[in-house]
Amino acid sequence: MKSGFPLPAVCLVCLMWTACGAPDTQSSQPVSGDSFQWPNGERAAVCLTYDDGIDGHLDIVAPDLEVENLRGTFYVPGSSESLARRMEEWRALASRGHELGNHTLFHPCIRNRPDGRVFEWVSPEYALENYTLQQIITELSVMNTLLEAVDGKHERTYAYTCSDYEAGGESFVDSLRHLFTAARGGGEIPLDMRDVDIHLVPSWSAKEVSGQEMIDYVNRAAEYGTMAVFMFHGVGGGHNLNVSREAHRELLAYLSANRDRFWTERFDKVMAHARSERNRLGWDR
Repeated sequence: MKSGFPLPAVCLVCLMWTACGAPDTQSSQPVSGDSFQWPNGERAAVCLTYDDGIDGHLDIVAPDLEVENLRGTFYVPGSSESLARRMEEWRALASRGHELGNHTLFHPCIRNRPDGRVFEWVSPEYALENYTLQQIITELSVMNTLLEAVDGKHERTYAYTCSDYEAGGESFVDSLRHLFTAARGGGEIPLDMRDVDIHLVPSWSAKEVSGQEMIDYVNRAAEYGTMAVFMFHGVGGGHNLNVSREAHRELLAYLSANRDRFWTERFDKVMAHARSERNRLGWDR
């Protein structure tokens, strides 16, 4: 993406967090068979997701994740120059256990924002307000086919471009449910997993923040027993929405050292578990 998002957003980079001075999260959320549970009693899930399919994801992000034996979700648009030039490396990244997600063919966004801003970088032909519902759904379907040619997978998750989910003024959330197992949007950390729409999962667009701020974010998710999803773009450069490599490594090291508290996993796997728990608890009946 080429534009900012509201700072408080939760991408299922799914994370759990205890703020300074907050109650002890190990005891604040009792676990029982009739409550939502993470796989091994973790306090929260954390999803590390990366948008726009840039070279830095291959050169910096994936190696740093793998040092800590972690895996991420990479939302790649069909228009990615890196995907075109380095497709075999993206294929290899998927073969090492990372997720490739759908980020549309052309990265359309709402050009004329509700708050009066204009995203000049969005050309009129890729302005979502000029799309029809059929147009965006067709674009998403074709992108699924392209990604299947890369990694061979039949199931896919989606990240809304610019966190926008309207085309021509109409929501396309319901229209895409048959295409994806889950979808990532923007918004606040959920207070209760019962309130999470699996096809509009909140995430935080992290930019120019410290490692400690990101650690605090996951601890806040742990306080509620829910999830923290990170929406990253550039790490160590390569994008106008950026976090430093040092801050990113600090977060990864913290998550690796606290595996008993945080289930850090790909977005598709976290949402498959969430869907299973919702079914077990009868929330989706």
